[in-house]
Amino acid sequence: MHERVGDYLCGGFETMPDWTFVNGRLEPYCFVLSIRLLLLVCVVIWGWTFVATKICLVYMNPIELIGARFLIGLPVLAGIVLWKKISLRFNKREWGLLTFGAAIITVHFLIQAFALKYTSATNTGWIIAVTPLVMAVLSFLILKERIGKREITGICVATCGILLLISKGDLSNVGWIESVGDWLILLSAHTWALYTIATRNVSRRHHPLAVTLIVFLPVTAICLTYMLVNSGVAKLVSLPEEPLIALLFLGVLGTAAQWFWQEGVVRLGATRAGIFLYLEPVATAALAVPLLGETYGIGTGIGGILVLG
Repeated sequence: MHERVGDYLCGGFETMPDWTFVNGRLEPYCFVLSIRLLLLVCVVIWGWTFVATKICLVYMNPIELIGARFLIGLPVLAGIVLWKKISLRFNKREWGLLTFGAAIITVHFLIQAFALKYTSATNTGWIIAVTPLVMAVLSFLILKERIGKREITGICVATCGILLLISKGDLSNVGWIESVGDWLILLSAHTWALYTIATRNVSRRHHPLAVTLIVFLPVTAICLTYMLVNSGVAKLVSLPEEPLIALLFLGVLGTAAQWFWQEGVVRLGATRAGIFLYLEPVATAALAVPLLGETYGIGTGIGGILVLG
């Protein structure tokens, strides 16, 4: 709902821009518009990270990729936390939840990176869009939150869409059941939803970027240790230009997008911000088709529409 409040605040419309109420607060409409633009940039970056990951996986294995990505990205995230003077103090119970969240997010990134070796970036973008529905189901099972008829209908429709995506529109060919990459991506939607639920209360009491920084530390340490023991830093330095650019994109912009997202959630609320996530697969397909030469058939289109619907 938009309301012009110039007469009330300043005695005239001429001296006052449009304002709008967001989460019970009165905000200038141009400011709200800038936050929406920030969220749009965020989901486009996230959509393109799947393409960048596919490029890097030609030259690196999944563990090396994750280690290199966070070797670049973690200092970026730490810099943002220091710049904004965000506290990193947590109590004993919160550290337990953060440890559990760190374990889940480590598994999540490993699953997603391995999955992209066996499926397309386009399919990944569409399948990962089912995450909000997965979160609703897990919240019902774990937190006993209510789930309405609308959510149940959405889950059924999205399930049909995922089956179309994985089978590439040919359900009669049982070979699609062995589509390991697509099933792993679907599993990663569950791990992300589980991570969100596990760290929800901590993120409400503390700045989400502080939570993100802490839970990213273990996965970074594990993957970097693997790199040092097995391949060394020399492999990273000797990367050709294309995967190096893709890696920098993942490390810098992929990490900064986390900041953009948290700012958007704080300003607009999780529900309004969540709407932008449905644009992520569109961004993925828009880059993956021309850059990676991925196909985009009728089955993919219909399956994607059902997932988003």
